[in-house]
This record gives sequence, C-alpha cells and structure tokens, in this order.
Amino acid sequence: MDQAFRDAITAGYALEEPSIILGSALHGDLPLNTTRVQVSLAMLNRHGLIAGATGTGKTKTLQLMAGQLSAAGIPVFVSDIKGDVTGIAAPGDAADARIQDRAASLEWTFTPAGHPVEFLSLSGSLGGQVRATVSSFGPLLLGKVLDLNETQTSILALVFKYCDDND
Repeated sequence: MDQAFRDAITAGYALEEPSIILGSALHGDLPLNTTRVQVSLAMLNRHGLIAGATGTGKTKTLQLMAGQLSAAGIPVFVSDIKGDVTGIAAPGDAADARIQDRAASLEWTFTPAGHPVEFLSLSGSLGGQVRATVSSFGPLLLGKVLDLNETQTSILALVFKYCDDND
C-alpha cells in the first residue's frame, strides 16, 4: 500500500477530541486498519448522507453510528419506517459468521451490546403513541426542535408549502 496514502489518512483522522468510528479506509480493495475513519462528535450536527445499493451496509452503518452516540451519552432520533434499525435494541450475535468475518477484516474487536431504545408510533401500532403529526408542528416549531438556523428553517417552510399545495 502506498505510504503517501497511509500518511494522508493517518494525518486526516488523527482526532484528539471525542469521536465515533465509522470503519477503515480502503486503498483499492485493501483496508488500512492502522487508522480508523472517524468523525468528531462536534461535527455531527451537520448533514450527512448514507447511500448505497441493497446489501451494502447502510442499516448497519446507522446502527453503528447510533450505538456509539448512545454510548457517548448523546440521544439519537432515528425515523425508521420499515423497522430495519430496531435491531440496535438487542446485542448482535457474536457467533454470526458474517459479523466475525467483517470484524476480522477490519481488525476490529466485536463486542455485542444492545442500546436503550424507545419506540414511538404515529399510526396507533406498537410503541408509545405520539399524538402529533409533522405537519401539525409546522415549519417554525419543527425548526426549533431540530435547532435549525434561519436558512434551514426557510427551506423547511418551502417544503411544507410545497406539501400543502400538492397534498
């Protein structure tokens, strides 16, 4: 593996402040396990996108991030229509060969752990019943709840207007 690549990754992810680990950098198909790709907790108030084809690990990535944030004492809200992320409530299966193989490839110690979860429902199904809808909040209150800045709140108001106009 190219030493310049190793040095750049190591320098880029040499964080001293609290952070969460996302995984290892790849150089071609080879993981660089000496340095972990991590994000400072202070940077997690920004927007991010996790995208990929079916089976590429999007749900596991969300579970990994939410679990680490929970362990750091940071409350996490995940909107999960299909229920894919609910598995974070129970410890993973340490005997699962896929998990063992992935942890070994990253030289990562896998320790199964569950995290505190509170299920909420807008539909009347299982979970604590939330007696509000997103539209009943309106863009200003929702913007305050999400701690949005003025520009973000304005964009949210436009989204609400579009939805109101187009049912």
